[in-house]
Amino acid sequence: MNECPERNPKLAWREIDGEIVIISPEDSQVHELNETASLIWKYSDGIRSCKEIAAELAAEFDVSLEVARDDVAQLVKALEEKRLLFVAAAVEG
Repeated sequence: MNECPERNPKLAWREIDGEIVIISPEDSQVHELNETASLIWKYSDGIRSCKEIAAELAAEFDVSLEVARDDVAQLVKALEEKRLLFVAAAVEG
């Protein structure tokens, strides 16, 4: 959970009614994220760790930190597999 996800800078995206729509120019695919995934996307700036994003998610949706951590881990992995996010280890210090 010490990773810092970052949005793929090659993607075009917009927020529409609180949900993120991403267009991948390489394959012209459209990805529509639900509210939870949209929040994770917005906080994936390469600076915030997955732990910090989970804390934001827990506060926003009034769920336990454990549930939020599981959700963040699963969604970040799924978005990374689709090459929508890149994940790097957090720098300590």
